[in-house]
Amino acid sequence: MNDKIFYMSEALVLAKEAADEGEIPVGAVIVKDDKIISHGKNRRENGGGATAHAEIEAINAACAALGTWRLNGCTMYVTLEPCPMCAGAIINARIDRVVFAAADVKGGALGGLFNLLDTPLDTRLEVEGGVMANEATEVLNAFFLARREEAKKIKRLTRDFYSQSADIVAPSLLGKILCRRVDGEVIRSRITETECYKGEADTACHAHKGKTARNSVMWSRGGTVYVYLCYGMHNMLNIVTGQKGEPEAVLIRGVEAASGPGRVTKYFSIDREQNGADVILSDAIWIEDDGTPVPQYDCTPRVGIDYAAPEDRDRPWRYIKK
Repeated sequence: MNDKIFYMSEALVLAKEAADEGEIPVGAVIVKDDKIISHGKNRRENGGGATAHAEIEAINAACAALGTWRLNGCTMYVTLEPCPMCAGAIINARIDRVVFAAADVKGGALGGLFNLLDTPLDTRLEVEGGVMANEATEVLNAFFLARREEAKKIKRLTRDFYSQSADIVAPSLLGKILCRRVDGEVIRSRITETECYKGEADTACHAHKGKTARNSVMWSRGGTVYVYLCYGMHNMLNIVTGQKGEPEAVLIRGVEAASGPGRVTKYFSIDREQNGADVILSDAIWIEDDGTPVPQYDCTPRVGIDYAAPEDRDRPWRYIKK
């Protein structure tokens, strides 16, 4: 096995690890003096943020290992042609050479979509592509095929689902996936806690004292988003349920990524702009069902409703995943 195959094989191991973690399978290693000094793999979906590409992760680790931002004398081996951000970082880090496996005709910046080196940059970067391209392409294709097959299993909840009574919808939402598109990226997290509010007869419900400018959305058809401001600070996300003209709703109190209704809306960047949206039709906010069964849950009285009648305060209409 020659050196290029050896180092690219190491990068492919990282790419496969990324795939197993739900990341686009890209891996990278940086070599200096015939020794791997750093590793990197995509980590955007697992807390790394928008810039956590394999190349950036490897560059940061190499800088830490060498104690300098200048990576002169280094070669990067990466399983997919670098994007513009990563190509720029490679140049800025003074890396001497890049060897990549698969070309990226849709986003590659070293000859795939365009070539950053065609611009008058002060760089002597050497580039070689196609090393173990078939192997890297196979890993990428397998990942995206699996993602497409998984997507076929995921469906939005239907109008019929939301047209049920709030005390049926609220526990049924546990385990479902709340989704929010922000700046082109979709944020997802499973619902872990809900509360139901059942119409004008329920003294804990906003509809109890009649329709106002604030709560009028509650008289919409099931599947409408109702967002209100609590204590002048926290946006609260509710989904209207039941038939049009019957003001019921379910409050989303918790998801796996955030506990508490105020934290939920902050995590998903939900505010009054989403008030009145339709979760069946909206491209900005919706709820998915991936076939996961409703988990076991506890039923407890609702919280923060001291103003309600005693019998309504005691109703076990808060549902919490065990």
